[in-house]
Amino acid sequence: MNKKILYAIIAIIVVVILVAAIIVIIPRGPLTSATITVSVGTTTAIVGQNLTFAAFISGGTPSNVLFNFGDGTTSNATLLSGNEYTVTHSYSSIGKYLVTASAIIDGKTINNMQGIPEVSIIPSSISPVLASEITLPFIITSSQIISPNNTISFTASTSEPPTATNWAIGYYIWNFGDGITYTNSTIFNTSSRSYMLENISHLYSTPGIYVVTLGVITFNATNYVPITYKSDGIEYEYYPISYLASIFSGGHYHNNTYKVTIVVNSTAKLLTGITTTTKSQQITVTPVEPGGSYSFDPAITYDGVDFPIISSVYETLVAYTGTNISTKAKLFPYVASEIPTVANGGISPDYLNYTFHIRSGLKFSNGDSLTAWDVYTSFIRTMLFVTGSPGTPGWIICQDLLPGGGFAPNATSFQNITRAITVDNATQTITFHLLYPDPAFITYLANPFGSSIMDYKWLVAHGAGITFTPSGFEEYQKFGNLGYYNDYIRYNAMGSGPYMVENFIPGQSILLIPNPYYTPVPGVPVYDHKANYTIYIQWIKDPGTAVLMAESGQTDITWLLPTYDYPVMAKLQSEGKMQIEIMPTMDSYYFSFNFNINTTMLSSINKEYYIPQYYFTNLDVRRAFAYAFDYTNYIENILGNRIYGTNFGSHYTGFLISGFEGYLNSTQLQQAGAVVPTYNLTIAKQYMEKSGLYNTSINIPIFVYAGDVVDYAAASMWAKALNYIDPNIHASAAYIQINQLLGYMVPGQNPMPIYLLDWTPDFLFPSANMIPMYQENGFSALANSYNSQLLESLGEINQSKEVTLMNQYLLKAQTIGNETLAIKYYQLAEIIGINLTFYVYLYIPNQIFYLSSSTHNFQLSYPVYSGEILFLALTKS
Repeated sequence: MNKKILYAIIAIIVVVILVAAIIVIIPRGPLTSATITVSVGTTTAIVGQNLTFAAFISGGTPSNVLFNFGDGTTSNATLLSGNEYTVTHSYSSIGKYLVTASAIIDGKTINNMQGIPEVSIIPSSISPVLASEITLPFIITSSQIISPNNTISFTASTSEPPTATNWAIGYYIWNFGDGITYTNSTIFNTSSRSYMLENISHLYSTPGIYVVTLGVITFNATNYVPITYKSDGIEYEYYPISYLASIFSGGHYHNNTYKVTIVVNSTAKLLTGITTTTKSQQITVTPVEPGGSYSFDPAITYDGVDFPIISSVYETLVAYTGTNISTKAKLFPYVASEIPTVANGGISPDYLNYTFHIRSGLKFSNGDSLTAWDVYTSFIRTMLFVTGSPGTPGWIICQDLLPGGGFAPNATSFQNITRAITVDNATQTITFHLLYPDPAFITYLANPFGSSIMDYKWLVAHGAGITFTPSGFEEYQKFGNLGYYNDYIRYNAMGSGPYMVENFIPGQSILLIPNPYYTPVPGVPVYDHKANYTIYIQWIKDPGTAVLMAESGQTDITWLLPTYDYPVMAKLQSEGKMQIEIMPTMDSYYFSFNFNINTTMLSSINKEYYIPQYYFTNLDVRRAFAYAFDYTNYIENILGNRIYGTNFGSHYTGFLISGFEGYLNSTQLQQAGAVVPTYNLTIAKQYMEKSGLYNTSINIPIFVYAGDVVDYAAASMWAKALNYIDPNIHASAAYIQINQLLGYMVPGQNPMPIYLLDWTPDFLFPSANMIPMYQENGFSALANSYNSQLLESLGEINQSKEVTLMNQYLLKAQTIGNETLAIKYYQLAEIIGINLTFYVYLYIPNQIFYLSSSTHNFQLSYPVYSGEILFLALTKS
């Protein structure tokens, strides 16, 4: 069905004269030399926050100064001193407001039409329960200043849809501020599991200041049946407007609004655009990351979405200077007063003891002093949570400090942990006691994941204190598991870094503001000054919204756009409206096979899904699937290297990737005995027939990240090929929120048969990839039950032996203390891992960042992470 026809069916157009709509005509008045300039204390504020506005009058004394705040309200200003007139105001709805003022001097009217400040109002913090039932709307508009008798275009979008059970986005309610309203049903694409953007235009014929309001209705849809239709083979659904009366009377709904000011002025030709008389204080960041943050607890979270927040709010003992395409990162002491060496006595001659002195005068954002005890307890928490599920970053430091990297029996005992790290409160030092030498150890401590320093007094105040006894340590470990998280610590933060969390809407947005207690590091570029800007992060659910925001100037930085949007952004760059930064990465994208599928939970996701629990423990099945994936078509056409003439990424095999010592290319891997899958449906079918599971009927989802249209297309391509080699294999691409995917990654409880993951190494040594991907207790291997015991119990004896041997090689590589031999053992483990076909290897991307033309000094905060912007470095012109 044509969308225009659909809207003709479902739209109600109500034309009424609204008492609440305020239209204020601002006359130019007779010519005068007097001027009025308006400023605002901050250009970004939270709903309900009091703002002070000032009007500066030159050329006379006004009889009256009237402010229009752009939200339908006005107020007279009072004389503060000299020629400055002030007024305070707070906004009740999120939005973008133009603030105007007029004054009468000797019977003549002046206004600030030549310099109109814009104020951005963002949401205040709300509870996770309420956040799960709402979505944050916003309006993207072609302009906020037009001349009379012109049409203006609006696009309605939302952030994360409701996550509460059976809640849905039902309706858009428009009010254009001139007496005209529209109510439209939202359209839901059942294939992509996303809500469609709504585009609408409106004509303004009369000069004035108008407030456009978009209300978005979310509601509990349990008792309502949507109407379904198809267009161009795609299925859509919507809730008829006739349901609205029942929804409103039932009370189980929310109406969240977004407002923008539209100035319709006969002198619009004199305006060069919206300007501000105060420095722009906000940098708006809009990554396409549906679902948003997983946690702000650095001992728990291992999600790249959280990294730029963790690294901005917290400090580590050591850190890296910013890096970009032309600048190499260098390690510097951050919380530590110096980097320990053998020469300065900080490292023992046998390289088993590392002592750090804590820099004096550091404070957390609540004013608490940062001490060695805070450092000590932060690392204790990280070690106690090393076996947490979903996987935590604790393994990074525990690989050198605890038996079996923290996964051996009783490895996290009170005795082992208190041996591994000691504190001296008198000298303000902490010492790490390694089990074996590791030249990379100090670099592990630069990673904010697992090494960030938290305020222990704050932890205690919110129920997260540690009891320093054997039983206390044992009891505390459970809080590293989903289901036992301390939710206050999970969704709040207390660090000593340059920023602090001002407010947070789960799944929607976060506002970071400068930490007044941050202590700069003299002589270290970027870190030698306090933060000058607020950082507003909106996690965007769909690429289309991110592109529209970039086109309309409503974002400063966006990334993670699908490759097909590159031509649009490149055009903006050619017009001087956009900058494009292409950064090489060490990220690895891959599909995981799950050896132990929770089939009960899988069927609860969709009753049509079914598969034998241990289907993918069969090596021939995994190889059949791997040979059925068209790697060349994926890189050249779906990812788009050939189509768009840009290098978005390249294919790889194995996790000892380029950039690591010991890297082997595909030819070298084959020469070393590795089975490197290529696209070959004949071989794929042979493996499937050999497996003994040919003609076994399955119907499974291939999960990809919500909004990732590229890998959705790849999964769909793969599903067709799988059905070709065995008509009883029914697979389909399915979107999933990243935070939900991570929540499913519980060993033995994981319902996902095949799912997309991406991995970024935590440091520049092979163990950063090899341990989490291949070791039995590693992040990905653990979630997928890649262990010898399971395989042996199922009669897969050869695979069990290979997994055991691979883990022996990995352990030798970690403990041998000889880098050359360690690399050799990692290579041997790599060959086994590839031959076991745990994964279907996709590509290593180049990360592309799109920056507004006014955003400068772009840098990354960590040398091996691709999307981790150093917010402290950014400036705006």
